[in-house]
Amino acid sequence: MGVKNIQEDIILNITEEILKSDKDLSLLNNNKDDIMAYILNRIPPKYTTSERGILHGKLEARYIIQQKTDILMLFYEAIETFRKRRTTQADEQVNQIDYSNCRFSHIFGEILEETTFSIVSKVKVTLLHNGKPAEMINSGWKNPYITNKATMGFYHFWPIYHDGMGNKKKIPFQIQLSNQNFENKTLDIDVELLKKGDIGKSHVVPIILLKTREGINIEAIE
Repeated sequence: MGVKNIQEDIILNITEEILKSDKDLSLLNNNKDDIMAYILNRIPPKYTTSERGILHGKLEARYIIQQKTDILMLFYEAIETFRKRRTTQADEQVNQIDYSNCRFSHIFGEILEETTFSIVSKVKVTLLHNGKPAEMINSGWKNPYITNKATMGFYHFWPIYHDGMGNKKKIPFQIQLSNQNFENKTLDIDVELLKKGDIGKSHVVPIILLKTREGINIEAIE
């Protein structure tokens, strides 16, 4: 067999699963190859020349991806890029945002079950500011966000900044989590307020471990 970049299959699977899981993104199916190219051009390739190498490489690469948030960040950057190209309405939404002063970093985190450290899907994650769901920078970022296996238990937010939030270096938020099989949990975080030029920064929340409710068998949870 020839030389194979196994990152292509991994990114293809992730892209297809996310586009299927979110009906608001299904209109971008025609841009699937463009989205993949956008991500693949921004991550190191991983080449192999044998079927055994592909198998081991996929397992190794998938483990590495689970530990990083930059893949998800690139995915949603790609979606936003092609969403802008696709509709005038999306362009108008972005143009309404004033980036001249300040903005928040992206917010990423991961949710795991506390005894097995396994991925927890279908968790409702809400980013709160002053007790209310924080407004996102545009419709491509959901609040609340529902975790799923396609994104490997990660959640992500990009809140919009407005003057009413104050001008301190860090702004307080809360992350609220709920799922019928797990005990509810709330986490306080302080998110850094950035100047326009700091586009590469992300706020990574420490891994959140959820405890199953009394009487719930962890092995029976999907």
